[in-house]
Amino acid sequence: MDDVKRFVENDRFAKHLGVDMLEYGNGRAKASMVIQDHHLNSAGTVHGGAIFALADAVFSAASNSHGTLAMAINVSISYFKAVSSGTLTATAEEVSLNPKLATYLIPVFDDEGTQIALFQGTVYRKKDGVGQFVK
Repeated sequence: MDDVKRFVENDRFAKHLGVDMLEYGNGRAKASMVIQDHHLNSAGTVHGGAIFALADAVFSAASNSHGTLAMAINVSISYFKAVSSGTLTATAEEVSLNPKLATYLIPVFDDEGTQIALFQGTVYRKKDGVGQFVK
């Protein structure tokens, strides 16, 4: 688990965006992101890319939590509601796992508990362990 911990905590882009990884392990993960001014688009709502990046960070943590390097091969997101402030939370659930592929659903919620987006992702599970990619 030390390799997985270092791998997940080494996501520099997620850190740059302010993603706070709350928990991860056994194909699951949860993170939050406090909405800041730099997350907003020209209309004053959270940029779709910021929401996608939060969900993608959770997707990465969940899919790599088994210790096997998992690389995204297909992802999609649907947006349901615009948000301008507060905290967003994303939770990944593993819905399918086999030796080569795994699929995850990641709903994203605002701080009132309203689902604002749904991310779905599939990974290819390589033979490499995540340990060789961390210091």
